[in-house]
Amino acid sequence: MILRIEKGSAVPISRQIGSQIATLCASGKLRPGQRLPSVRELARELAVNQNTILRVYERLVSEGLLEMLHGQGTFVSDRARESSLAAHRDRLLDELRQLGRQGIALGLSNEQLHELLAEALHQLQQTSPAEAETTP
Repeated sequence: MILRIEKGSAVPISRQIGSQIATLCASGKLRPGQRLPSVRELARELAVNQNTILRVYERLVSEGLLEMLHGQGTFVSDRARESSLAAHRDRLLDELRQLGRQGIALGLSNEQLHELLAEALHQLQQTSPAEAETTP
C-alpha cells in the first residue's frame, strides 16, 4: 500500500493516513476483504508510531471502512466503498475548515483563501496521474 506523509503539513499525520486509506477504499483500489498491513508493518513503512496507525485503524473501523479480526488482521469491510465516500467527504471538509482557520489566523481574506485553493487545484492538475493518485 502506497501512502505519502507530509511531515511539515498542518494536517495531522493520523488524518493524512486515514484520508489516504479512505480514498483508496472509495476509489476501489482497496477492495472489500483485502487485508491491510499490520499496525507494526505500516508504522515501520511510514516511520510513525504504532499507536498512530492503531488509532487510524480504530477510527476507520468505527466509520465502517475496516474490520479488525482478532488474530487475523485488519481488512477492508464489505461496505467500505459506500461508507468511505461519505466519511471521506466529511473528513475532507474538516481538513479544509482547519486550513481555513489557519489562513484566517494569518490574516488572509476569504478571497485570498479561494485563490490559494484554486492555485493548489491547478497545481494538482499539472501533476502526472501517478503523483495525483498518491496525494491525499
